[in-house]
Amino acid sequence: MMAEDLVQETYRRALAARQKPMPMTEESTRAWLFTILRHFWHNEVRQRNRWSSGGITLDDIALESEPADAQITRKLLQSEVRHAIDMLPEPFREVVLLRDIEGLSYAEIARILGCPGGTVMSRLARAREGLRRLLRVPSGCPDEVTR
Repeated sequence: MMAEDLVQETYRRALAARQKPMPMTEESTRAWLFTILRHFWHNEVRQRNRWSSGGITLDDIALESEPADAQITRKLLQSEVRHAIDMLPEPFREVVLLRDIEGLSYAEIARILGCPGGTVMSRLARAREGLRRLLRVPSGCPDEVTR
């Protein structure tokens, strides 16, 4: 499924559910939309019995001022990082994508995943350690290296 289709279906479902009375803040709305997106995605995966990124990349847009060799290096690194993220078990992959790619708070992620904040932090720590191992980053490096 293409990312655009996933987002469109998420908004379609959210608009259909908006008649339900619920007080919403910006933070809770964002978490609610990610919850809808996550549930829809999981249903699609179950139906197809496979996981596919649907062409989603971390960054497909190269800066025009960037030299060609730097663009190639960046693309190779992005591919390697995306592959490492894909290799993580699903619970770890989810928290990395929600925290480090989407920039959600621990509280928002906990709400989306329906688990305690401590579980989110634990999974994220284990996910980042897994990424360090997969990417062969020394364990003493700060988390920013794996973001």
